[in-house]
Amino acid sequence: MIRQTPAPGSGNALAILRSRLRELHLHAGEPSFRALAKQTRAMSHTTAHTVIRCRTLPQWGNLELVVEALGGDVETFHALWLAARKAPAEPPAAASVRHEEEPLYRPVTELGRHTLPMRDVVFHPDGHALAGAGDDGTVRLWDAKTGRPLGDPLTGHTAGLRALAFHPDGHLLASAGDDTTVRLWDTGNGRALGGPLVGHTNAVMAVAFHPDGHALAGAGVDRSVRLWDAKTGRPLGDPLTGHTAGLWALAFHPDGHLLASAGYDKTVRLWDARTWRPMGGPLTHHPAGIRALAFHPDGHLLASAGYDGTVRLWDTRTWRTEGRPLTAKTARVVAVAFHPDGHLVAAVDRDEGVQMWEVSTGRLVRGPVVDPGGPVRAIAFHPEGILLASAGDTSVRLWKSTEPETEQVLRQRIAGLRARLKAVERERDDLAALVERLTTAARPAP
Repeated sequence: MIRQTPAPGSGNALAILRSRLRELHLHAGEPSFRALAKQTRAMSHTTAHTVIRCRTLPQWGNLELVVEALGGDVETFHALWLAARKAPAEPPAAASVRHEEEPLYRPVTELGRHTLPMRDVVFHPDGHALAGAGDDGTVRLWDAKTGRPLGDPLTGHTAGLRALAFHPDGHLLASAGDDTTVRLWDTGNGRALGGPLVGHTNAVMAVAFHPDGHALAGAGVDRSVRLWDAKTGRPLGDPLTGHTAGLWALAFHPDGHLLASAGYDKTVRLWDARTWRPMGGPLTHHPAGIRALAFHPDGHLLASAGYDGTVRLWDTRTWRTEGRPLTAKTARVVAVAFHPDGHLVAAVDRDEGVQMWEVSTGRLVRGPVVDPGGPVRAIAFHPEGILLASAGDTSVRLWKSTEPETEQVLRQRIAGLRARLKAVERERDDLAALVERLTTAARPAP
């Protein structure tokens, strides 16, 4: 690691420390906060998360333990920490106070007007495109940078759409809806791939690809989860059953070992993604139907949200709720999403817009994002977190982060480094598989 300390009086010392910490975390392979806490043997995963986020200056002892666990240079980080400690605090100017009261995102683009409500919105994995779908039964694609349409709407469904999901490598898009089918689209040419995926006997409310891309899951009003081979479209085993009411939400854990489902029976159920058998009993803290699920980017939390007006965070090691429920203004939470860097969780309060909380503290941050075109129904964060997309009654809108430009540039840099790291990991795995095949082929027959 290159040793470089900030010059006296230079820039924002805390921002520099924060930037170096995030880069160190990335180069260490982005271990989960739980793994980090376990390695230090002296702190909770919440403390480890607070140190890595570095929104405020952490205690040196905690920072030192995290740096050592990540393989960083303690001397360099101590110098950065001292510079941040000595830097004068920002004066509580009126402008700063106003900034803290501003929403985290401001509207920048409306992606056309629609005659029927939009139900879902999702970004392409590389962030260049955005897909939206709604009650007119079509899927629409836009350039995320310019807001211009990408080709004609994708048609084929015979009723309104409810859910969308991109394949992890972005070459496929899945859509599902009230016609009981799931359809796959080639994102390169906009053409349907094969016929519809069938099996559900009622509306399909959620779809999700396994993180490795081999399987696609759909959940519906018929109380079942169905699985298909994402390449061939063939069913994978029997439907997953156990829920006692219609399903609304699905989410795969980031490492792919489990699938979570939830719905109007007020429960979250967990399924082993290798055997597709239940993992333990249902999670039952919600007193009303559950509309949405999302895993934290590092997998240590699962967020569930629903018609009790709360977002609940579940510790994925113990499956106990963590902290108090995050409470919306009305009892109609219909969507939930984590910011890509994991420090925020956002929820759609059906009548009040989008509210956001800090994951580490549960504190509500700034004002809600309110769509002037009507109630918000779904949201999606851009992979870098700079943009937020919302689906409303008549439009899809793009919102841009109001955080300082330095934060946005840092996120772009980290996203680029993360992509490079994943590419190296893929090359490593491909090379290991090739060596294994060659070794096996060279062995003499018994």
